[in-house]
Amino acid sequence: MKKRKDNQFKFNVFSFMSTFARSLIEIFISLYLFKSGFPIYSILTFYFLENFLAIFISYFFVYIGEKYHYSIVMYIGIFSFIILQLVLNNIVTTPLYIVLISILYSLYRRGYWVARRYYISNVIPQRNSSESLSIILVSAEIASILSGYVGAILLDNWDMTIVMYISSILLFISVIPLMKIPYQKEKEDIQLWKHLKEYDKRNYLAFTLYEITNLLTFLFPIYIAMYIQNTYSMAGNLNAISNAAIILFIFLYGKIIKKKNYFVLSSILFFLICIMKIFILNYFILLVYFIEGIVKKMQAQSVNKIYFENRNGMDLTHYNLIYQWLESLARSIVVIPLFFMSQIQTMILFVLMIMSIELLIYSRLKKSQKLN
Repeated sequence: MKKRKDNQFKFNVFSFMSTFARSLIEIFISLYLFKSGFPIYSILTFYFLENFLAIFISYFFVYIGEKYHYSIVMYIGIFSFIILQLVLNNIVTTPLYIVLISILYSLYRRGYWVARRYYISNVIPQRNSSESLSIILVSAEIASILSGYVGAILLDNWDMTIVMYISSILLFISVIPLMKIPYQKEKEDIQLWKHLKEYDKRNYLAFTLYEITNLLTFLFPIYIAMYIQNTYSMAGNLNAISNAAIILFIFLYGKIIKKKNYFVLSSILFFLICIMKIFILNYFILLVYFIEGIVKKMQAQSVNKIYFENRNGMDLTHYNLIYQWLESLARSIVVIPLFFMSQIQTMILFVLMIMSIELLIYSRLKKSQKLN
């Protein structure tokens, strides 16, 4: 028990520092491209390519992690993120530039998250995971709040260069405690197609539904810039308000969710809040973001509970890899129809429609297939 607590502390330190370092830039990336002169079509292309490439990169990174060490995967992700920042600091509004940053961003995200999910799955118990997850989520939210403010101030008053230096240095330092978590694992031979057949249908729906919400997170900063205020400070404030709302709530909800999962309820509430965000075109949207922060993390912790506690005996390697595939496929497929839409409001409504269909199917399955 003491050893697990020590490893969880090390992971929390890594989570806090790496989240702060990444979020200095990552939460502003769609807004940064928009303010740099890229049309929405080009920004959607970036989002699609990043997720489409991730389908292949995820397999490659899991293979490296299993054959050698997941720390290698993490370092590839970090180096890709640093190069991405260098490229973002030298904007060129051409199609080739979009392809380049898509590749770098995909390498960074898959490297970081494939390794991160491996490590967190080793320090979090498969049963009764809620309390440990709550602590990790709170530390990450505090980091995100701070980075939102700091990143906005730096980008509004200076440029990408100073943000790049701060982010790169902190990201390297953050990995030190992570590498001190003992590596004890039997190597797995990857048999993806075999395990895809064994994957729970409820998990397919829950994970893809949750990941589709990422597209809304990507679109709404542009929407806010177009209709309310076109500054990084506004985006940073909205991010901070959304995250600040849930810190105390996470601790309370972490206790509640031990007995019951609120994934369906939180998904319905998130859907309704997104509808409100489209029609509220003034500073009342700050209140909406406050409420959304609570609901979004309620949903996040619900889906994390499903992830950690509903594996049904599947080994961690394939479980992690399949989740990465579902994440990438869901995001890349749903974004394709958006290329044929001219208004960002229409794009958001379309994504919400897809969410509602998946949620309806998931709810019907859940009635006959109770979650473990």
